[in-house]
Order: sequence, then structure tokens, then C-alpha cells
Amino acid sequence: MRTSLFSALLLVAGLFVFTVSCKPKSPEPVTPVVVKSSGKGITSFRLDGFNPAIIAVVDSSAGSVKATVPAGTDVTKLAPVITVVSKATITPASGVVRDFTNPVTYTVTAEDNSTRAYNVTITITPAVTVNAGGTAFVGTLSGDFFAIDATTGVSKWRISTGSPITSSAFATGGVVFTGDNNGNINAYDTQTGVQKWKFSTGKSVLSSPVAAGALAYVGSEDGNLYAFDFLTGAQKWKYGTGGGVTSSPTVVNNVVYVASRDQTVYALDAATGTLKWKSSTGLPITSSPAVVDGALYVGSNDFNLYSFDAATGAQKWKYSTGGAVTSSPTAVSGVVYVGSEDFTLYAVNASNGSLKWKAATTGKLSSSPIVANGLVYVGSEDKNFYAYDVATGALKWKYSTGDIITSSPVVLNGLVYFGGQDTSFYCLDGTSGALRYKFPMNNKISASPCLVSKELLTFSAGICGGTQ
Repeated sequence: MRTSLFSALLLVAGLFVFTVSCKPKSPEPVTPVVVKSSGKGITSFRLDGFNPAIIAVVDSSAGSVKATVPAGTDVTKLAPVITVVSKATITPASGVVRDFTNPVTYTVTAEDNSTRAYNVTITITPAVTVNAGGTAFVGTLSGDFFAIDATTGVSKWRISTGSPITSSAFATGGVVFTGDNNGNINAYDTQTGVQKWKFSTGKSVLSSPVAAGALAYVGSEDGNLYAFDFLTGAQKWKYGTGGGVTSSPTVVNNVVYVASRDQTVYALDAATGTLKWKSSTGLPITSSPAVVDGALYVGSNDFNLYSFDAATGAQKWKYSTGGAVTSSPTAVSGVVYVGSEDFTLYAVNASNGSLKWKAATTGKLSSSPIVANGLVYVGSEDKNFYAYDVATGALKWKYSTGDIITSSPVVLNGLVYFGGQDTSFYCLDGTSGALRYKFPMNNKISASPCLVSKELLTFSAGICGGTQ
């Protein structure tokens, strides 16, 4: 009996201990975790004391800051005004005088003490007077549109379109206009950059506009070629094709010529848009036509360069390459020059399509050649810019850039201008290939430049309605 009672007491005691030990513990106080910012970007790098102030191009991914200053600038005593992201600091500090004879490294420290180094390069524009008073206009794939002093390489103004620009600009009558991938044609005052008007199409504008008389013309990926008043942007007419119009129009003798991705070349009355003739190739066309001495020349994605009668559209000949011909031809003195995606530049007799010479690069040629001073200039996707003897195709010089080149060159008074997908705008000596200057842009350049001289003459890539 006593044993049973003792066992019962032990059981009760055990249950008591178990109950007490299983009672939930009160939660421990939680200490808030403070997450410190890891942001360490430069948002602005400005050089005051210039008119206007020079805004450097900051490439956060590459950790680089680039700016070009006018010839004669004392770069040993520059005090950049720098802003960084919230809660970050920079060393050397903003406003401190530095010597930029050589690249200078700035270090941004985030709130969490992580760091990022930025290599700052200041380039001095060479003291040249060629093309004084001229302006180059070109857009970038970030959607910014620049006016650049053609002599010094210093930005005069820039404006954002809000959409990538692959369309090349054209300027006339104090107005410069370019297309964007949002489907707009944007027109700006050449001197100030103030927007004068905007014309909207249905899809991206990859085609480059051209003006003749009071009208300007441009294609759209919505399949239409548009004609509009270049001063007001008012539409005059449009002509529908069966595919996107990436090709840029050419205007000769009151006829506008253009090609379409529907594999067809069109000739339209420039005043009314009425069809005069159309002719087909074997695949879509993104090359732009050149019209010289009664013949039209255009490339096709079917690997051929074509010649058509400009009056009737009758095919005269075709020359086969080893790749798609998206490059636009240039015809000078009885020879047609064009690049191919088979990495080759061709010189073909304009009369019969026979090969005169060809020159190989190591990349696709979507850039369009231009002829000046006895040389043929063209960029390649092998990152090089080439100059060949116009008669023989012998290489005279080449200039290496940091990325592929799809922009087509413009030549004015012995200087060659083009954009690179390494985000630089280049000016080279046309005879030697020596660098005159390169202007650091804020993004890749696919579009070709348009130059306006101080006499207000327009110079654009290849042969188009604006230069014939």
C-alpha cells in the first residue's frame, strides 16, 4: 500500500515537472537589422568654367568617366563638380583641383563601406581650324541626340528623344530631324536644339530622312513612306508598301526612290506619292538606293547588288556576293562601291556589273562606303575603319576602335566622321587616318552622322537626295 502511494506521489511530481518544463518561453526581443546602402555610383561629373559647362559621360558598368575639352584648356587645374548616389562619398572630393594630364582615379565609397573605382579621362581637342563653324548631328542607342562642333569635338547641345536612335539625321533650312524607335520624327532647331515639331508614324523609324524642296521623306517599319513639310511636320502624303521601310529614300529629278522589306524597290512622284514603277529582288531590302546617271543601285538580303533603270525600273544587271547586302551602295565615276556581310568591300563597274576589285575585312560590312580624295572609306564589324585606294582597292590605312562599326562615314574638307559602338564619335584625318579627336558619347552609336558646314551646306553618308 505504501509502495503504491509512493509511486502515485512520484507520478504526480513528474507530471508537475513536465508541465512546468513544457511551458512556452517568452519570445526574446528582436533587434532590428539595419541594411546599409551598397550604392556607389557617380550620377554627374561636370566641368564648370566652359560655356556651356561640359558634362562628362559616366559609364558605371565600365567604371569610366570621359570628357573632351577645347584646345588650349589647362587640364592641370580642373576642379570637377561631382555628385554621387545617396549616402555615398567620393575621394578625391567634388570641387578639388586635380591634374588631368593623365587619367585620374576616383573612388566612391558606399554606406556599407564597399567601394568602386572610376577612371576619369579628359581629352583635349587638337588645335585645328578645318571645318570651323560646322556642326555634326548624331544620335545614340540611349535616345540622346547630339550637336557636336565639327572642328573641336565639343558638344554644342544634346536632347533626349526617350527612345533609341538608329535613324541618321538630316538637316536643311535651320532644322535637323531624325527618327527614333518609338516611331517619331523629331525636328530641332540646328542652333539651339529647341524642338520645333514631332511627327508620329505607326512603328519604329529606322530609315533616315531626306529633304528635297519643301518636303522631307522618311520610311517607317509600319510599311509606309511618308512625305511631310520639313518646317511644320504636316503630312503631305504617304505610300504603303508590303513590309517595313528600313531603307532610306533618295530623291532625284522629282522622283523619290525607296526600298522595302517586301523585297521591292519603288519609284514615286515626289510631289504626290503616285507610283511610277516598282521592281523586285529575291529577299527583303534594307539597303538604301543610290541613283546616278539614270541608274539605280541597291543591295538585297538575297546576297546581290542590283542595277535598275531609274526611269522604267527594268533590271540592268545584278552582281552576287557571298552574304546579305545591307550596306548601301555609293556610285562615283562609273564604279559602284558596296559592302557585304561576307566581310568584303566590292567595287563593281556601273555599266555592266563586272567586278573591278574587292577587299576583305574580318567582319560584316553593314556600314556604307563613301568616296573622297581618291579613297574609299568604310567601317567594319571587325571594329576597324578602313581606307582603300579607289582605283585598285589597296589598303591605305586602317584605324582600330573599341567595338563594331555600323555607322556610315561622312567626309568634309579632308576629315572623316563616323560613330562607333564603343560609344565614341570619331574625327580622323582622311589622308593618314590619324585621330583628330574622339568625342565620348553616352551610349553606342549605330546611326550615321550628318554634317552642316558654316555655309549651311549639308553632308550626309553615301549618295542620297541631299547630296546629288
